[in-house]
Amino acid sequence: MTLKRPSGPVRQSPRASRERSAEIAAELAEALARLNQQTPLWQSFLAVHRQIVEQLADEMLAEHQLPLEWFDVLVHLADLPGMRARQKVLRDRMLLSESGVSRLLVRMEKAGVITRSTAGDDRRGMEITVTEAGQAALLTALDPHLQLVASLFTDRLTATDRAALGRVLPKLLAEPTPECKASQKE
Repeated sequence: MTLKRPSGPVRQSPRASRERSAEIAAELAEALARLNQQTPLWQSFLAVHRQIVEQLADEMLAEHQLPLEWFDVLVHLADLPGMRARQKVLRDRMLLSESGVSRLLVRMEKAGVITRSTAGDDRRGMEITVTEAGQAALLTALDPHLQLVASLFTDRLTATDRAALGRVLPKLLAEPTPECKASQKE
């Protein structure tokens, strides 16, 4: 006679289950300790970024009834010839998913700050253009935005701080060097 193993998960005794839970908790505590020890600068960077972006978003919405994401789209478009771009170009500049950009642009079009039309040379592509209402909204919001960025960020830094950031940030935007990639694998 052959004994069959149960096809479902094997149940552990309550004691074995508690021991495994304790092992996992200890491993997790150790991993979190490494995270906190090795990434305080990174954690601070994220906290500062989050705080500043939240303040910018709150101010933009309260003072100009313009979501910060919309402001970002309008700035990107206004910076391009004819204040227009293919949706794919805009998506790549903003680093959003295709569906995320599509939903965002539909809302902006309904509000009248952009128009979307099929691209002349490729019926599958969409061309996005800033409307007069979008230009007016952007123009109204730009100076207060610059003032807020200065008060939350630039004015809090010394000339030395700004110079250091000017040297450091391009390094973070650049592709990792072969040496850096090798150290990541180790």
